[in-house]
Amino acid sequence: MGFINRNEPFDRAEFTFFVPTQIKYGIGKVAALGMELQVEDDLASCNNVMIVTDKGVLAAGLVDKVKAGLVDSVYEIKAIFDEVPPDSDLRIVAKCAKEINDLGINLIIAIGGGSVMDTAKLASLIGTHGGEVRDYEGGFMVPGKCIPIVAIPTTVGTGSEVSVGAVVKDHETKTKITIASPHLYPRIAMLDPEMVATLPAKLVAYTGMDALTHAIEAYVSTENQPISEALAFRAAEMIYDNLEIAVKDPSNLDARAKLQIASMLAGMAFSNAPVGATHAISHTIGGLYGLHHGLSNAVALPYVMEFNLESSPSRYAALARAFNVTQTGLSDLELGKLAIERVRNLKVALGIPERYRDLDVPSNQETIDKVTEIALMDICMAFNPRKAEFAEFQPLVQQVI
Repeated sequence: MGFINRNEPFDRAEFTFFVPTQIKYGIGKVAALGMELQVEDDLASCNNVMIVTDKGVLAAGLVDKVKAGLVDSVYEIKAIFDEVPPDSDLRIVAKCAKEINDLGINLIIAIGGGSVMDTAKLASLIGTHGGEVRDYEGGFMVPGKCIPIVAIPTTVGTGSEVSVGAVVKDHETKTKITIASPHLYPRIAMLDPEMVATLPAKLVAYTGMDALTHAIEAYVSTENQPISEALAFRAAEMIYDNLEIAVKDPSNLDARAKLQIASMLAGMAFSNAPVGATHAISHTIGGLYGLHHGLSNAVALPYVMEFNLESSPSRYAALARAFNVTQTGLSDLELGKLAIERVRNLKVALGIPERYRDLDVPSNQETIDKVTEIALMDICMAFNPRKAEFAEFQPLVQQVI
């Protein structure tokens, strides 16, 4: 029997693993962007380019790196759409899609974090197939291929550069809309550690915890299978080993590069073994109160791990090994509790608040009941290892809030 993963019965009658995104990694890779694109037969003639980004990325000079990488190439930047907010919404997607159509854009380069990449995905969708975002809500509603996207992440958490889905906010209803389709995968994910070298420590912490949440939830997902669990486990291990270092020593490019890769691995994992209750709660809190998604995940993660522990003890025990727990002779439950303790300690080390009330989220009974009700309807709950009704889930929400 394996020391880390138990040799459990394999109870999946069948599974599919799918990640069509091509991954290009390298320090300084963006400097050769034009050459990297021209060697791809299907992209060689996609030369009407829109860059989708946000004002922070633009001000940091990262868009200039991409522009320099396209000098003396066949690719012409027709527009730079830099209006993506930290929590993108339907209005921004519609505006971006209109510009895509007006300018005849046939290649999108998304430079930023999850909000930027998800905006690019949904603008590509609407720019190609028309309609509104809500027309495609849920899974497998996108009818065909969309305008290709080259995703260049500037954070270490989203995994959207290799993921099947996109999430955007509806400010009118204060809800998050999730769309998942194989047609939303970016064509290329370009990982260049220089693009995360100047990321502020606070955002390294938030987005790194987001990636850790992706890895842990994919590892215990009801849809987990050997390929996703291998990716998720390695991602969790790399993040635990490097996140605190990357936050406290901004000059450590090695740690940030490993986090960038780990985020990508976790994105591949959760695209095939979807996330669970942490994300259901986080989506709800983000929709209602606008909290940063990575920070929201970080707050809820250890509480949800406790909630799920008895449903997946051997998997949480394995995660304890990923988090450098070396004790022997312990039961799976005991090891699982140590894994949760390691995550809590990491939160403290990174300065993550303990509960949502510490971030000005109301803690009254009305809020607890509302968050419980909305979170239970989130699609992510379908993949959580422990199923729950309102009466069972409400105490978890009360703990987190």
